[in-house]
Amino acid sequence: MSKQSTKNLKIVFGGDSHDIDADVLIESLVSYSLVTQEASAYLSPDSKVNIKIKASQEGSFELLLDVIADAGNSLFTPNNVAYAAGIVTIVGGLYEFKKWLSKNGAPEVVERKDENIIKVKNNNGEITINQNVYNIYQSSDRARESLKKTFAKLKDAEEIDDFEIVDNDTGEEIFRAEKDDFGPMSSDVGEIEQRKQTEVRNNQELSVFKIVFKENHKWEFFYNGNRIYASITDEEFIKKVSKGEVAFRSGDRMIADIEIVQVFNDAANVFVNDEYFITKIVRHIPRQTSSQESFDFVDKNEDEN
Repeated sequence: MSKQSTKNLKIVFGGDSHDIDADVLIESLVSYSLVTQEASAYLSPDSKVNIKIKASQEGSFELLLDVIADAGNSLFTPNNVAYAAGIVTIVGGLYEFKKWLSKNGAPEVVERKDENIIKVKNNNGEITINQNVYNIYQSSDRARESLKKTFAKLKDAEEIDDFEIVDNDTGEEIFRAEKDDFGPMSSDVGEIEQRKQTEVRNNQELSVFKIVFKENHKWEFFYNGNRIYASITDEEFIKKVSKGEVAFRSGDRMIADIEIVQVFNDAANVFVNDEYFITKIVRHIPRQTSSQESFDFVDKNEDEN
């Protein structure tokens, strides 16, 4: 059964005019798409999301979008038919949180209400949001920048009075910003200060689960009992793989040096692993067979010295 699901949205650029500047339209839609991609990558790193623009009524700024999502191997929901709807809800929450921050300033207190809900407060107010919304906003530079860019050109577009995201299946309003919101939402007002640290771990054992040879795609491993997605930055190793000097299959193991980028999560009061980078492959251990042997990746020049 296919895991693909679709959610129908309507993007409304409110105003009396029947035309819109191309730069304003493109910047807003591209930024919304990038925020959606970031949310999906957080919820399920091997997911795929496509956003298609459908024909709208003549003389209208109501753009119809299809958010087509495939959850990949994720167990994000028991019923993956709801995956696209889940992404749309999270993205709407990100826009709403950005709007709250731009009006109220940075959080002073982050309080966990239950497993999936947190309350963010400061002297100017409070907002209750999904834990995933907070985690994505806090950890993804790309999502935060794209949220700002959605409104970067809208704030100078005199013909646009408001910006609205609507669930076209139910008619429910997901997010709405008025013209007065555009300026603050395109700025750094109320931004959360990120606390990051990088932990280096040498000679770590990983089990290869999924090999991806496309550029900028991450391999999947099991590490310390957890499934992770990691970028390989060892150029010598990449060259060996591209030349066919190294063959892999699921279940092979690696001994490698790893860098783990960690982001401080205020709600949990702890640094959490955000990104993994494999900087050096020390040894490849093929899955047990009668013909393959393990070998070390040693630079010849180092060996001679």
